[in-house]
Amino acid sequence: MLTALFILILLWIIWTVGTIVWTRTTLKRAANVLPSEEFEKQSRNQQLIDIREPAKFKIKHILGARNIQYAMLNDNHSALRKDKPVFLYDENMQYAARLARKLKKDGYSEIVVLKNGFAEYTGKTKSN
Repeated sequence: MLTALFILILLWIIWTVGTIVWTRTTLKRAANVLPSEEFEKQSRNQQLIDIREPAKFKIKHILGARNIQYAMLNDNHSALRKDKPVFLYDENMQYAARLARKLKKDGYSEIVVLKNGFAEYTGKTKSN
């Protein structure tokens, strides 16, 4: 019984680490990943999109961001322009990475993702 539990925990750890490594590796091919300071500087007057849930956006978000949920953008990108860079962020970079890969596949050429997501963002924010 103890051996089975150990094996399950080990498999869960391998799966989690593998998912994180795969996400970050494939993201580098689809988007430019920037730390907070660079992300804040370069995203001014660009398409800055918060893909988190509206409730989280209302509590606090990056100054100048628009809230368009991941599920909506994943199905339909008509709210985004292909001729301007798209700056994406979510809570921890997981959904932003997925969306960046999809946008790249659909012809968007300049995609930027906030490194480690909003959870570690240190720039200017707005609270409601």
